[in-house]
Amino acid sequence: MAKLENYLTQIAELYENSDEDRRSSIVTFLERALNSKNEINIEIDEVSALPNRESMMREISLLQDEAMLVILHINQIEAVKQLYGFEMVQEIISNKAQTLKELIKDSDASLYSINLQKFAILVKNSKLFDKYISILKFSIFNNIESFTYTSSEGSKIVSDFTAGISYGIEHLHHSANVALQEAMVSKLPYKVYEMTPECTTLKKSSLDKYQVYKEALHNGYIVPYFQPIIDANDGSVMKYEALARLQLPDGRVVPPYDFLNIAIEDKTFEFFTRQMMQKVFNIYDKTYVELSMNLTYENIKSPTMLEYIKNRLQKYGGERMTFEIVETEEIDDYEVVENFILMIKEYGCKISIDDFGAGYSNFTNLIKLNIDFIKIDGMLITKLLSDEKARLMVQGLIQFSKNINVKSIAEFVSSREISECVKELGVDYFQGYYHGEPKDAKFYGLA
Repeated sequence: MAKLENYLTQIAELYENSDEDRRSSIVTFLERALNSKNEINIEIDEVSALPNRESMMREISLLQDEAMLVILHINQIEAVKQLYGFEMVQEIISNKAQTLKELIKDSDASLYSINLQKFAILVKNSKLFDKYISILKFSIFNNIESFTYTSSEGSKIVSDFTAGISYGIEHLHHSANVALQEAMVSKLPYKVYEMTPECTTLKKSSLDKYQVYKEALHNGYIVPYFQPIIDANDGSVMKYEALARLQLPDGRVVPPYDFLNIAIEDKTFEFFTRQMMQKVFNIYDKTYVELSMNLTYENIKSPTMLEYIKNRLQKYGGERMTFEIVETEEIDDYEVVENFILMIKEYGCKISIDDFGAGYSNFTNLIKLNIDFIKIDGMLITKLLSDEKARLMVQGLIQFSKNINVKSIAEFVSSREISECVKELGVDYFQGYYHGEPKDAKFYGLA
C-alpha cells in the first residue's frame, strides 16, 4: 500500500507541474491502467511524460499473444547535447514524445520512453502490425517535420530516428535491440529482426547460457572473483574489486560476458545481486582489506534491494566497502543516486562512478554527488596508444577528477606501455590484467 501511495504522490506532483499536453498524456495512461485486467506499476519518465522502460518490460512480461515491438533510436542526440546543452536535449525529447503520441492512438498500442536516446512502441494487436509499419515509413522516416525541431531561439535542429522491429512473445526486447544495432551498422532507417540459420544458432546458444545461469543462481554457484586496484605512486594494492563468476560443479568458471547481460535482463537480477553481495560480505567480514562491488541503477532504484543493502551494512559495517555505479544513459534521475550515496555514507562506505566518459556522463550532476572515485571507461584506456583523441579525453577526465577532488582509476590497463601512459597523465590508480587478473579469493589471500 505504501508503494502505491508513493506512486500516486509522484503522479500527482508530475501532473501539477506539467503543461496541458503532458497532463493529457498522464490522464490517458492512467485510463489505460485502470481498464487493464492486470496489475500495473505506473512509472512515468519526467522528461517525456511517458511510461518508462520498467513499465514496458512489465507489459512485455504479461504478453499472451504475439506482439510487435519497435525501438526508436534518436540520432544526433549526443551532438546536440555537446553543442547546445542538456536542456536542449530535454526539449527535443519532449517534442518528439509529443509527435509520437499524436501518431499512436490505438488502445492496443503503447508508447514508452526507454532512456534519453530511445522510445519504444509496443503493439499488442496483430491486426495493427501493418498499420504501424506504415506509420513508421510515411509519418516518421519520410516526414521532415517529424525530425526537425525549431528551438525557442529559432535554431533548426535535425535529429531523425533509426528503428529496430521484432515480433513474437519471448525475447521481444532483445530481438528489437539486435535489429536496431543491425540497422545502425547498415545505415538503414529500420530493420526487422529475422531468424536466419545464424540467428537460430545464436538463439540456441543464448538459451543454453540462460539455462546455465538459472541453475547457477538456484544452486548458489555465483561466486566473487577479485581483481586488485593498484596505487600508481607506490605500486601497493589499494583495494580489490569483486567481479561475478559462475563456478560450476565440473570445475568450469563461466566469465561474465556469458551470463551478465542475461542476468540483467532477467527478472531474477535482484536475487543474483543479493547472492553476489552476501558472498562478498562474507569475505569482507573475515578480512581487513578494502573491497568494492558493482551495482546498477536498477539495483539502487529498487526499494527491496536498498533495504537489503542497508541490512547488510548494519550487520557488517561499511568502512572498507566501495560501491561502484555504472554511469550510463539509463540514469534518468540523479536524485535516486544522490539518496543512495547519502544512505551508504552513513555506514562509512565510499562510492565510485564506473565507465566514466562512456557516452552520457553528465558532469554537472556528478559534481553535485559526494563521490570518492571515478573509473575511466576502459574502452578509452585501450585506445590510448593509438588514438590521440582518446588520449586527450583521458587526460581531460583525469584533470576533471583532480579539479573536483576525486580520485581517478584507469581500468583495462593491459600492458606496461598503457600503465606508463596513464601514470604520465596523472591517474591515481590502475586496474587491469597487467597489474593482476581476476582470481578467486584464495589466490589473493582473502579466504
